[in-house]
Amino acid sequence: MKSLKSTAARPATGLYFIGLLAVILLVLFWRSFLPGYVHFSNDGPLGQQNSAWLALPGGLTGMWFDLNYVGYSAGTYSLSLSMLLHAVLSPVDFAKFYPVITLFLLGLGAWTFFRQLKLSPLAATLGGLAAMLNSTFFSTACWGVASQQIALGMIFFALALVVGCHSDTPFLVRWARLALAGLCVGVNVIEGADIGALSSMLLAGFAFFHALSETEGTVARKAIRGISRVAVVGVFAGFIAIQAVLSLVGNSISGVSGTAQDAETKAAHWDWATQWSLPKAETLGLLVPGLFGYKMDTPKDMLPAAQESYQNGIYWGGVGRAPELDRYFDSGSKGPQPSGQGLFMRFTGGGNYCGILVLLVGAWAIAQSLRRQNSVFPETQKRGIWFWAIIMLLCLPMAWGRFAPFYAVLYQLPYFSTIRNPAKFIIFFSWALVIVFAYGIHALNRRYLEPTAPKGVGLSSQYKNWWARVNDFDRKWTYVSVGLLVASVVSSLIYAAQKPALIAFLQKVGFGDTDPTHANSAPAIAAFSLGQVEWSLALFGLAVGLVLAVISGYFNGPRAKLGGVLLGAFLIFDMGRANLPWVVHWDYKQKYDVGSLNPILQFLLDKPYEHRVAGLPFHTPQGLELFDELYRIEWTQHHFPYYNIQSLDIIQMPRMPEDMKAYKEALSPRGDQASAPLMTREWQLTNTRYLLGPAGFLDVMNEQLDPGQHRFRIVKRFDVLPKPGVTQPTRLEELTAVPTDDGKFALIEFTGALPRAKVYSTWQVNTNDAANLKTLADLNFDPASSVLVSTPETGLPQGATNANAGTVAYQSYGTKHIVLSAQTTAPSVLLLNDKFDPQWQVTVDGKPASLLRCNFLMRGVYLPTAGQHTVAFNFSLPHRPLYVALAAFLVGIGLGGFLWYSSRRGANSEGES
Repeated sequence: MKSLKSTAARPATGLYFIGLLAVILLVLFWRSFLPGYVHFSNDGPLGQQNSAWLALPGGLTGMWFDLNYVGYSAGTYSLSLSMLLHAVLSPVDFAKFYPVITLFLLGLGAWTFFRQLKLSPLAATLGGLAAMLNSTFFSTACWGVASQQIALGMIFFALALVVGCHSDTPFLVRWARLALAGLCVGVNVIEGADIGALSSMLLAGFAFFHALSETEGTVARKAIRGISRVAVVGVFAGFIAIQAVLSLVGNSISGVSGTAQDAETKAAHWDWATQWSLPKAETLGLLVPGLFGYKMDTPKDMLPAAQESYQNGIYWGGVGRAPELDRYFDSGSKGPQPSGQGLFMRFTGGGNYCGILVLLVGAWAIAQSLRRQNSVFPETQKRGIWFWAIIMLLCLPMAWGRFAPFYAVLYQLPYFSTIRNPAKFIIFFSWALVIVFAYGIHALNRRYLEPTAPKGVGLSSQYKNWWARVNDFDRKWTYVSVGLLVASVVSSLIYAAQKPALIAFLQKVGFGDTDPTHANSAPAIAAFSLGQVEWSLALFGLAVGLVLAVISGYFNGPRAKLGGVLLGAFLIFDMGRANLPWVVHWDYKQKYDVGSLNPILQFLLDKPYEHRVAGLPFHTPQGLELFDELYRIEWTQHHFPYYNIQSLDIIQMPRMPEDMKAYKEALSPRGDQASAPLMTREWQLTNTRYLLGPAGFLDVMNEQLDPGQHRFRIVKRFDVLPKPGVTQPTRLEELTAVPTDDGKFALIEFTGALPRAKVYSTWQVNTNDAANLKTLADLNFDPASSVLVSTPETGLPQGATNANAGTVAYQSYGTKHIVLSAQTTAPSVLLLNDKFDPQWQVTVDGKPASLLRCNFLMRGVYLPTAGQHTVAFNFSLPHRPLYVALAAFLVGIGLGGFLWYSSRRGANSEGES
């Protein structure tokens, strides 16, 4: 009867936890349920979710990103939970609920692991909450890369399956669990990419360690058992992740600039790979949320009621700062400050706060595990705590990246140089800390929150009675806790005394305003930072008092539930308060001009596949910077993808293909007047017909960039004004372009741009890429009359006639399927000014033809006869990895069903016995 009661209690506990997660997320993200709002996303905003290149189910067989530069392969949309959510939800609903769903899965995965470890329901509940609310995870989900939280959730599920495997577990059940754990690890790799790969290594280490920790068998036997378990997990992880791994390698390593593994390339790549390192001083952000600020624009778009409390909470630390700037400051700021594209003073969207109670209880758990006698932990749990404590100890120094010597050792290992951003190792530190915290709560629960104990006395009396008979460890822990609290108070006083130095530093790193009444001035930011320290001191004092009250036995007996509730309430309040700045919502109808698109964008929206647009790459004159911000942030990052407007400007491409890099370098001006027209040549070759910027640049462009031909002309002039109904704009999304006869800005047409598709009766065949690049950059070469062919095509003659080749027009356009109608007067080469990729296939009049690489980077096809032709370009990646991944998902469903049936059968057997 007891086993029946225990079996029934576990699902009920799980339902309570699920309800608690749902309530907390509903409170934090309630605006996601309002009709006109979506959640902020930097890496995957609504505009991107609405763009055609990401559409399903086509993305499963390959994605062609056609919105930036001349397009490129984006791999495949691998079978995953994110893919399923994208397929089921509309783009608006996906933008609303994606971070909510992923955080829910993370919390549920952590709870499942802790319950499988046989930790108490309280430990599993608080551990799950600590995982979901950890700022490293929470802020990342809100920043726009919530797939990482699915990855971590799947790793927690995998851990749960691994710890459920023992020597006495039925053979089929044991290996089914390991196989399913491998599939979970594979999904983690699909969702987390390099983070998933790193966490899978840690799981493999844990699986081997767990086998060694078993009591039965010799060390050699246990080692063989551990290796076999790791092998099964690895095989099934590869089984399901094969499609994603091939796509990841194809897009991030193979053919990508800077990924070679020789020492010279690694050294040259060091700054790029380590730009997002965690400065050692900012490790304090693990303990004090907001010490260095929160987001780059806090409190913009936060819940209105909370904005005043977080005013001046803008991030002022050094994560994301260009190494060139750090070297400049380290040298005493000698000479002009480095500037240019990509030289950020800072750039981050995440926080790393772990929770003061999590840190305190985690430290207590580690200290208890080190006791040789009278520890609250049995030996198996001690070893588990040591494993995760070692992970913490190893990962924190790695997160410092270029600010410490440790990451340089890891960087030299094969292909670790292709992993960017050492700060991501904080993810694994936080992951391990949450697990240690759960162990600590379990011990506190079992030792000091016993509900069957007799009712205790009042708090003051309980402290006195406890202190009179306190054991040596608890006495020392009390002294250390109180000592740390006192040291924190002293440190805060020292920090406050250094406020003038802090203000001077803030001025040096970009916050020059010294008026304390102004938002985001150096004094106001310093005051906010000091205020966050005061908050943390108060919470630290409460946490110390609460933990000591638990250890003293005050919550034993009837107060046990109250003790658990207070621990949970403190955790939720502390971490919820720290996470509020990351919960940001947009009025998407206003942001994306839904139903009210301005005339400039409306013009560009007409057949956007027949032309590209770019912002003028010149230094913006003083007083006209507003449009530059509007264009670079709102238009290129949001409006263009939302409306599928194709732009030459690259919004985000940390890993540029080598051929594209070479092409751009060949066509880049070299800083002198003679090479300035190369800018025009790049616009010409890439079908960049329209340019946006200050109207006053027109004459300069015609005289210096296109001397002699003057092919730039103004199509529309406009001004940047508030949107209808907005009287005092405070945000970029409240501004729009309004056509005016004497507007300060202009949509400029470059009439010399090549058409997107063009037929040539004159071409040159040359397989020497360096020579072709040199020819393209030669201003005497006319790309409108001749095309360069790099493909050694059989049957393609070396020369051709000078006759008018004919015309070409679009029949239809899709990101992966383009149909053209060509009317030729002679054998011709059809040039399509989109990037060449061998995965494009082409047919001419329904018959397969050879794809040509033209003008070094573009694609084309040979039309051997004169007359009417239908030319179709189709993009598709190999389907076999997709079929393998689909089979793996079906196997996973089968394994899950088998384990569920086995558990039900086992529960029924226990009940009958």
